[in-house]
Amino acid sequence: MEYSKINLLDALMNQDHIKLFWKDVDRRFVGANKAFLDFYEFDDESAIVGKTDEDMGWHIDPLPYQNDELRVLNEGVTISNAEGMCIVKNEVHHIRATKTPIHDDQGNIAGLVGFFVDVTEEVTGQPPISPESKRDGLTGLVNQVGIMDEMLVYEDAYRLRDLDFTCIYLDIDNFHETVEKYGKEYGEELLVDVAECFSQTLGTGGIISRLGSDTFLVLHQIQWLSQVDILLSRLDLALNKVGYMTEPHLAPGVSAGAAVYSEAGDIHQMLELAEARMNENRAERRRDNITSGISFKLN
Repeated sequence: MEYSKINLLDALMNQDHIKLFWKDVDRRFVGANKAFLDFYEFDDESAIVGKTDEDMGWHIDPLPYQNDELRVLNEGVTISNAEGMCIVKNEVHHIRATKTPIHDDQGNIAGLVGFFVDVTEEVTGQPPISPESKRDGLTGLVNQVGIMDEMLVYEDAYRLRDLDFTCIYLDIDNFHETVEKYGKEYGEELLVDVAECFSQTLGTGGIISRLGSDTFLVLHQIQWLSQVDILLSRLDLALNKVGYMTEPHLAPGVSAGAAVYSEAGDIHQMLELAEARMNENRAERRRDNITSGISFKLN
């Protein structure tokens, strides 16, 4: 039985477990199939077209992916079943990718086409979607158990390839007073809105967890505290859209503290340092009567 190229392409495009994509000679996305877009929860190709993997920020270590694609484009080789990790749906997934060059009518390399499959269950023995025990029931974010699992992945990347990372504590100011004033139902709605705001603003470049009550923890590939300012400024702008029901002009106030892994040396000390800075920041906000927006303590 013979199959046309069009039929074969249609078959690949419609596979739900094969995430297919293609790029130009500058490693910028040109297109992808539905399975790829669904995997990263994109509505359409506009989210990726014209961007590189580094622009998307979904790899803890982007260098292996970059090197593989440069070999494909410069040497014309095919890279098969390269294993790696990416951040998607607020957790780390293990993937296996294959990439091969695309040639134009003159035989010149014009780009590449690739695909990957999610092998998280094969590598970890767990399904790609975290068990309910690792999810916060109210917000759907990773909980304390889940974030510790992800943190170990970041720590391994630091120890093996010197890839630094940052943790950021975020705490809603006067949350308990707010619940007393407006009720438990409103407090839960506020937590859900803030969690969604944080998650959407971080995009694919970080992982956010709800540790409990009104405290959140972000893991991000940011390697310098000076870059935390940029990230928190984005969160601050997004928070302006989350207003109290009875006072819609007021955005929730958030205290923040950050620490880079390399300045602490281990996960426990990094978390302690970031939490201490958040507590200092909260005290300063109360002293200065700051009730909305984000401020933070870096050192």
